[in-house]
Parts: sequence; structure tokens; C-alpha cells
Amino acid sequence: MRLGPRQNLGWRPRFRGRLSFRWRLTLTYAALLGLMLLTAGSLSYVALRQTLYAGLDDSLRVFAQKQAQQEARPELEPPAGVGRALDALNRRQPIRMTIYDLRGREVDWGPSRVGFLATPGTVQIGPERVFILNIPGGWIQTSQSDAALQDSLWQILRLELMGLPLLLLLALGIGYVLADRALKPVDQVSDLAARIARNGHPGERVPLAPGGDELARLTRTINDMLGKLDAQLARERLFAHASAHELRTPISVIRAATSLALEQERTPEQYRETLWQMQQVSEDMGNLTGRLLGLAQATRPVVQRPVNLADVVLMASELHTPDAQRKSMQLVVTLADAETTGDFGALVVAAGNLIQNAVKYSPAGSVIHVSCEADRQYARLTVQDAGPGISESEMPRLIQPFQRGPQAAGLGGAGLGLALVLAIMEAHGGRLDLRNRAGGGLKAALILHRAWAPA
Repeated sequence: MRLGPRQNLGWRPRFRGRLSFRWRLTLTYAALLGLMLLTAGSLSYVALRQTLYAGLDDSLRVFAQKQAQQEARPELEPPAGVGRALDALNRRQPIRMTIYDLRGREVDWGPSRVGFLATPGTVQIGPERVFILNIPGGWIQTSQSDAALQDSLWQILRLELMGLPLLLLLALGIGYVLADRALKPVDQVSDLAARIARNGHPGERVPLAPGGDELARLTRTINDMLGKLDAQLARERLFAHASAHELRTPISVIRAATSLALEQERTPEQYRETLWQMQQVSEDMGNLTGRLLGLAQATRPVVQRPVNLADVVLMASELHTPDAQRKSMQLVVTLADAETTGDFGALVVAAGNLIQNAVKYSPAGSVIHVSCEADRQYARLTVQDAGPGISESEMPRLIQPFQRGPQAAGLGGAGLGLALVLAIMEAHGGRLDLRNRAGGGLKAALILHRAWAPA
């Protein structure tokens, strides 16, 4: 289809070329430097001009004042022949001096280059700088051409005007080199982000910029962010793989049970047994799904509200006291004000998981200590059990989802408790501390900042 004249008016070519930030920074620097050089050059030129003219004015004034002292002493007047010689010499000197009477008639030296002026002080008459001194009985006038002074000023101005472009070109070169060196870490960050966006693998790191300036902090911050992102993606991949593995087993059990039940006619008791088995597996799947949902929700941004860990201890202990009583255990609770900020419900879940693990792995009839405390910087919630503890080599593995230790053999659970606690602590900007007690058992502590806000 051909476009008519009116339709063609809507098309406009667009120029997409843009100056890079390096060049914008360099040109801005050069423009500011040029403005500073122009300002400094102008001020220095004006100051030099005033200084040179002040020196010229001083020489004219001194010359006139010395002649005024001689005029005040007639006995010092030279003979007539000598005076004529001095007049001839005066005409060849750069400084011309003329003495006038009160009526403006020349009486000595001379002749004046500018004529009689009855105005005391310094004036500029064309190319002549003139100083006029009023004395008893007349006037003394001294004058000198400022042509040599103007030539000197013009030479200086020409040198400044010739030197300014050279200085600006030098500033452009140096400014671009400095800008390129300063922005190199930014380019590295940009290239790395582009590569990560293409391949989806945040395993690379930006070379650290030397020093402790803003760019060095930027590279360290980016690397820290990439490290956390890489670890988070690794946990998510492990979580997805382990979740699929954990869910596959009960689904296989349900399929096998239903297949066997459908192969041939069975008695009502056999059907009830199959249904009971499926119900048990379904409940396990429901519990597992709920814990998986809790683990996923634990990474959400925390709603910041004032929380006292003493309230968290009371709530979590009350929820799990029936479990402890079934094993004839005793929960010993020690409370102290431990104010912090965070999500009360999530912290109760984290503390409850620690108490639940303590009840699960401690022998019947033992004592579990639950306490909280605070100092000026941190608030702590501690659960101490009498179980077998965790070996130092196993601790990093057991805080990952679906990881269980040898002491968990024969016990229920999917290995999500410590992973859920760790996720809640990371979302709160705190940490989970696990230590084996000297007298046996495990000491698990939730450590939070007294006043914390998410970055």
C-alpha cells in the first residue's frame, strides 16, 4: 500500500547516537575547568593591568613631586644654558614633564604632549597617561605613553588565549583517562549483569576495585549480593529437587495401594485397611505440604513490629507442652525482657521448631530449658535439650531442607525444621546458632538485633 502525502508526514528519522557517560563526565569536567581557567585568567589579567598602571602612575607622581621640591628652592635652579640642555633632554625621555604658571602658560621643561589640564590627579588622554600636581604658583604635569604597557598586556593576553585551548585538550585527555579508569568497575558490573541475564548463572564475581572508595564498596556489595543470590538459587534448586523426591514416595504408595485394591474383589475389611493406609499417607503429605508452604513463606519480607522474645517463649512453650508431657519431660522456662522487632508469628514458629526438635531427640523424663535474654545489641532465645547433639561436621548439612542425621532414624519428620528456622532468621536479619553442650545435649539459639530494619 502506498502512503499518501499526509501519511508520510508522521515519519521522522531519529538519531539514536548518544554520548557515553565517560564523555559526558569528561566534557563536563573540561567545561568546568575551562570556566575556571577563563575566570582565573580574566582576574589575573585585570590584576596585572591594574598593577602595571599603578606602577606607571607612581613613577609619574614621584617624578612630579621631586620637581615640586626643586621648584620650592629657587637656589637649586640650574643656569640658563644648563636648563636648555635639560629641556632638550626632557623631550627625548619617555616621561615628559611640563611646568605651568597659574594661567596655564608653559614656564619650564615641556612642551606637553596633551596640553594644559587644570585637573589634579591622574587621567588618561588618548595613549598618554598624565599626572597633574598643583604647586604654589602653578602646575606640574608629567606624562608617559602607555603603548609599551599595552603591548605587554596584549602579549600576555595572546599567550593566555593560545594556552587555554591546549590546556583544555590536555584536560580532555587526562579527564577521559581518569573517567575510564574510575568507571571500569561499573563496566565490569554491567557486563557481568548482562552475562548473568543471558545464562542465568550468578556464579561469576566482579574483580574487586582497589582501595576503600565508593567504587570499591560497589564491587564488594555486588559480589556479596551475587553470593547471596547464588546461595539462594542453590537452595531453591535443592529444595525443588528434595520436595519432588519427598512427595514422590507417598504418591507411589497411594498408587500402589489403589492398584492392588482394584486388581480383584476384596472384603470390606481389606478395603478399609487400604483406605486407612491411604489416609495415613495423605496426612503425611498434608503435613509435608504445610511445612513446605511454611518454608516458602518464611522468606517473605518481614513486617516490622515490636516483639518481646519473652512473649514468644511463653507462646511456643505453651503450644508444645503437651508433646513434652507425653514423654514425661519438663519444660523449664526462664524469662527476661528481650525486646526486638519482627514478625511475632514467624518467631513463634521458629522457637516452636527448636522446642519440638528438643522434645523429639531428648530421652523421656529429661529437662528442656527454654530462656530469653538481651544485651545492648542483641536479643537471644535459647533452647537447651538433653539429646545426642549434632556433630560439628553435620551441622552445615542438617540446616538444609530434607536433611536428617543418623539420630533421626525411626523418628517422624521430613527434615525441614532447622531449614525453616534458618529461613526465618535470615528474613529477620538474625542468625541461628547451634552448639553442643559440654554436659551433653544441644544448645540452639535465635539471635536477633535489638532494633533491626530490612535493607
